[in-house]
Amino acid sequence: MTVFQSVSLGVLLALCVCGKSGAQTAEEPKAGGTFNTPGYTPAAAARPRDGAGNPPRPGTTSADRATLPAVGQPGVQRPGTAAPLGQPELHLRRVDPAPPRPSEFQKFIEAATGRLLPIFGASFFSEAAEGMAAPDSVPVSADYTLGPGDEVILRAWGSIDVDYRSTVDRNGLLNLPKVGSFSVVGVKATDLEKLLRAQIERLYTNFNLSVALGQLRGLKVYIVGPAQRPGVYNLPGQATLLSAIALTGGPAPYGSMRKVTLRRDGKDITELDLYDFLALGDKSKDTQLAAGDVVVFQAVGPRVALSGALDRPAIYELRGSTESVRDVLRYAGGAPVLADRNRAQLERVDSAQSQAGRVVEEFKLDAQGLQTTLRDGDLLTLLPISPRFANAVTLKGPVAQPLRHAHRPGMRIRDLIPNREALISPDFYRRKNLLVQVYEPNEDEQIEREAVLGASRRKRQIYEPNEEERLDTTPRINPESGANSASDLALQNRLAAKRAKKAPAALFDELNWDYAVIERLIEKDLSTQVIPFNLGKAVLEGDSAHNLELLPGDVVTVYSQKDVRVPVSRQTRLVTIEGEVASPGVYQLLPGETLKGIIDRVGGFTPQAYVYGLEFSREETRRRQRESLAAAIARLEALSATQAARDAANRRDDVSAASTAAVSSAVSQAQLARLARLEPNGRIALELSPGVKNLDGLPDVPLDHADRISVPTRPAFVTVAGAVANSNAFLWKTGRTAGDYMKLAGVEESADPSNTFILRADGTINSSADKSGFWRSSAIEGELLQPGDAVIVPNQLDFETWGRALVRNLKDWTQIFAQFGLGIAAIDSLKK
Repeated sequence: MTVFQSVSLGVLLALCVCGKSGAQTAEEPKAGGTFNTPGYTPAAAARPRDGAGNPPRPGTTSADRATLPAVGQPGVQRPGTAAPLGQPELHLRRVDPAPPRPSEFQKFIEAATGRLLPIFGASFFSEAAEGMAAPDSVPVSADYTLGPGDEVILRAWGSIDVDYRSTVDRNGLLNLPKVGSFSVVGVKATDLEKLLRAQIERLYTNFNLSVALGQLRGLKVYIVGPAQRPGVYNLPGQATLLSAIALTGGPAPYGSMRKVTLRRDGKDITELDLYDFLALGDKSKDTQLAAGDVVVFQAVGPRVALSGALDRPAIYELRGSTESVRDVLRYAGGAPVLADRNRAQLERVDSAQSQAGRVVEEFKLDAQGLQTTLRDGDLLTLLPISPRFANAVTLKGPVAQPLRHAHRPGMRIRDLIPNREALISPDFYRRKNLLVQVYEPNEDEQIEREAVLGASRRKRQIYEPNEEERLDTTPRINPESGANSASDLALQNRLAAKRAKKAPAALFDELNWDYAVIERLIEKDLSTQVIPFNLGKAVLEGDSAHNLELLPGDVVTVYSQKDVRVPVSRQTRLVTIEGEVASPGVYQLLPGETLKGIIDRVGGFTPQAYVYGLEFSREETRRRQRESLAAAIARLEALSATQAARDAANRRDDVSAASTAAVSSAVSQAQLARLARLEPNGRIALELSPGVKNLDGLPDVPLDHADRISVPTRPAFVTVAGAVANSNAFLWKTGRTAGDYMKLAGVEESADPSNTFILRADGTINSSADKSGFWRSSAIEGELLQPGDAVIVPNQLDFETWGRALVRNLKDWTQIFAQFGLGIAAIDSLKK
C-alpha cells in the first residue's frame, strides 16, 4: 500500500461515520443555544444525554441510562426513524461477514501456481470496512455544501454575546433570532462564516464571530451490483463515492474495480476507476453524494495474474480487452530489480488449440517485451535472477575476511591472501580483548568461596546427616571430627575436576600451512575439481608452483590444525606442571617428549617432593572415565531394577521382609544418586614404587596436549573412611598395616570387612577381591601403608546376620515339618 493510499484510507475511514447523522468541526455548546431566546434555562442545558447527545428516552432510569447505547450508534435504530449513518436500512445489528469465497479465476491460478493469489485492492477496502466504527467528529471538507438538516453552531462575543445552534429547515433557510431567516442552501462550508457575518453586521458592530458545523444531514444511498455488502445506507452528508465504496467493503471477487458508476435522477454522474486511486492516488473523479444516489458496481472484466519475483503478486483487472505488460506491471509497482530481465514466462489460454487449451510463451523484459499485450486468462510469471556471481572468488575458513572478493584477470592466491594479517581471524582479537575486561570471579573461585563459607557455617552449627546421607553407604569423612564434610568433599572434587580439565587455551587457532584447497566447478561436465596447494609456500614464500591462478567462481578454503590434524612435530602442544618442581608453569612440548623428559627440562623435583604421590591427568582419560562412569551407572540401575523385581517375587508377607527390602532399595538409590554426582578427574595411575625419589623411578610416558602434572609434598597422614566409628586422618608411622589403622578408627558392626580396599597415593587400588582364600579380609588388613594412602571400609548391603538367617531358616523348616506331620496324620485318620 502506498503512502497516499494510507492517508486516503484514514480520510475514508473518517468519512464513514457510523454514529450520528452527521459530524462536527467544533466543540458543541453544553446547551441548545443562547441568543436571548425564550425557553432556554440552565436546567435544560444540564439535562442528561446519551452517547450521541440525545436526551434520555421516557421511562428510563438513571441506572438504565448508564447502559443504554446512543441512538445512532452501529446496530441501534430509533423506532420510526431512518437507519443509523453508515448502516444498511432495516438492519438492526451489524454482523461481520464471512471472508469472500475465491473466484473461479483465483482457483484456476491456484491450480497453476500452487498459490491463492489475492485480488489487487481487495485488502484496502476490507481494512476500510473494518474501520466502520470511526470517530463521531471528523473535519468537514472545504467544498462541502450546506443543505436541509445541517446544524450550524454560532458563537459571537464583543458588543453581543451569542452561543447558539440552529438547523437548516426543509426550505434551506437558517433562522437566527433578532437577525432573521436567510437561505444557506448551496453555500460551501468555507463561505458560511462570511455569509453570517454579513447578515449580523446589518444590526450589530464591533463583535467577533466563530461559525462551525454540528450535526450534518444524512443521505440515503443505494449500493447495488456485485459489492461485498450491497444494500441501503444512511451516510453522512459529506460522504463521497469513494467513502461509500469503502463502507461496503469494495467490489466482490466477481465485481469490477475498473468501473463503478454513480447514478442520480436516472443519469450517470461519474464513472470511477479504482485503480487510478489505488495505484496513482488520483481522486479527481470522486464526487460528493446526494440523497437518493445509486452506486452501481459492474461485473468484473478481463483479468490476468502476476506471479513470481515481484512485490505484489495478485489478480489484476484489465481496463479494456487487452493491456500491455508495462501498464499491468505499473499497478504492481513495476518490474523489480530481482526479476530476470532476460526471461519472463507467459501462460495463455488459447481456445484455438484443438488438443490443449493452454500455451506457454517466453520473452525478455526489454522495451519490446514490455509492449507485449496481455489478455483475459493470462498468467505472467517473473523469474528470479540467478544467485551466481559473475566475477567472485570466495575465501572461507579461519581468515580475517571470509567473504566474496572481486576477481581480476590473472588473479592468484597471493592476490587473494596478500599477507599474514589476512589469515588472522577476528576471534583472535575478541579473545584477546576479553583478557582485560572487568574482573569477575570465575567458576573455580566460586567453588573455593563456597568451600570457605561451608567451613564457616559448620563452626556455628551442629552437624546432622540428612536422610540421603544416612542411607548412603559411600564412605565419607565425619564432619564432627573437624575434617571436611561431604558437601566440602563434593566442592573439592568439583574444583579438582575443573582444574584437571582446564587446559591452557591458545588465543589463535593455528593454521594448517601445509594444506589448503581450491574448489572449482568444471562447466564442461558440471563436476567439482579440488585443487590442493601449500598455503605457506604460496603466501609466505610466493612459490609459483603453489601460488595458483584463480578463476571466477572459485572457492578457496583455509583450514586450521583442528580441521585437518597435522603431524605432532608441527603441532603446538602445551602441558601444565605444578607443585614440587624447580620451575612450575605451562610449557610447550617438544616432539616425542615424555614425562621424565619434561620434568628434567624444568629442573627436576624439589627436596620436598613426594614422587610416589605424583598426579598425572589427561583430558582424553577424563572423557573416557566419564563415559565409563555413565555406562556403569546404567548397568547398576538395570541390576537394581532386576534385584528389586526378584525380591518382590520371592518376598514373604511378613513385615520384617518388606522393611528390609525397602531399606535395601533406598540404599541402592542413594548410592546411584551419589555416583551420578561424581566428576572424573582424568588421573592415570603410574604404579610407582613407594620408595621412588628421583627421575629414575618415573616411566617414560609420552605426553599429549593439555596433560597436567602435579607433584605434592610428602603427607604425614593416612586416612580411614567408611563404616568406622572415627572416620579421620591418622598419623603415618613406619610398619603400620591397614588392620592397625582400622583398629584405631574402630570398625562398626554394619561394616563389610571382606570388601575393604586401599586407595594408594599413586592412584592404584588394593582390594580384598584381589586376594585368594577364605581369609581375604585378613590379607588386606596385613598390607603396609604409605603416606597419603586411604583405607575404605564399605557398609554391608545385606544387614541380615548369619545367625538371624539361621533362625529364620529353622522357623521355615519347622513350619514345613509341622505341615507335613499334619498331612500324614490326616491320611492315617482317613485310612482308619
